[in-house]
Amino acid sequence: MKARQYTPTTIKKLFALSGNQCAFPDCNVIFVLPERQEIIAQICHIEAAELGGKRYNPNQTDDERRNYNNLILLCPNHHVETDDTVKYTVGVLTEMKRNHELKILSQPSSFEKFRNNQSSLAFVINQLCQENLIEDTTTNFDINEKISYNNIVSYRPTIEYYKAFQGKLRMLYSEYENEGLLNKQYLLKNIKSIYLKVKGKFVTNSLNDIEEIRKNADKIFEEVERELWEIIDKSTNLQTDIPYEALNISLQIIMVDAFMDCKILEEPHKK
Repeated sequence: MKARQYTPTTIKKLFALSGNQCAFPDCNVIFVLPERQEIIAQICHIEAAELGGKRYNPNQTDDERRNYNNLILLCPNHHVETDDTVKYTVGVLTEMKRNHELKILSQPSSFEKFRNNQSSLAFVINQLCQENLIEDTTTNFDINEKISYNNIVSYRPTIEYYKAFQGKLRMLYSEYENEGLLNKQYLLKNIKSIYLKVKGKFVTNSLNDIEEIRKNADKIFEEVERELWEIIDKSTNLQTDIPYEALNISLQIIMVDAFMDCKILEEPHKK
């Protein structure tokens, strides 16, 4: 069944960003121990792979069902526990996965991989500069004002955490532009174009765009992230030694910078 035919990239990303641990809060189960040959991780669908499964969404395609964003790694016990669909809704499981990954990527070991693979930031920047899209101007706003204006909830911790890296990223942008290797606005235009495409799915036929955006801000942010990962995953150069932890941190830094430049979600008090 295609919904369970995971790509090698998806498998590698799932295990790398799991930190070798069950994503259920406060679960200390380790998936692979050096002395043990077996892997006890279970790949669980947030929205079921097939009709009759837990949280099945008939509007999803099989590609969406097997997509990284719809998968979470759990130990066998918590896989069974999350079958309680009243308690463990799609939103609860999605936030559980997001919080677990943020915890793992905040650990010194993950940042050590990022520091030892600074080229990951350049790699992600390069991959997101592959298309020539709509021109846009850059405007900065207070980040907390923008978070509140768009009603971001689940992604707030991610944005607040990675905003600290904006200075480093902009120094890199400046270096690349001085060397003629990058036009920052070119990159941000591409991200804005993806956001507008995703936004269109949520505000179609709406009489009040910002109301729909505020209802779906976290889903929109997640969908933009998924689209950006697809660009990275398509790269013929992805079979590199760059760890997925480093790639993911790099993408989060770039996305938060684009959010602060109002290329993702809406400007506060925009009329």
